[in-house]
Amino acid sequence: MDNAASIVELQQQVAFQEETIDTLNMMVSAQQKDLTRLDRALALMAQQMKSLQQSADAGQGAPEANQPPPHY
Repeated sequence: MDNAASIVELQQQVAFQEETIDTLNMMVSAQQKDLTRLDRALALMAQQMKSLQQSADAGQGAPEANQPPPHY
């Protein structure tokens, strides 16, 4: 194989690797956006659960809320 063919082969490999890196970068970026969205949703749910727990602890749930149903 001569030098020109070797250079062409290397250029093709570099082009393929650049395309692969760009694709992977887009995927990582999309996953980061998903993780950020999920983190926000989880924080909101945790806040809602805390609020519900505080409401129940404050007596708004009444003592019978902690007792088993009558059929037990």
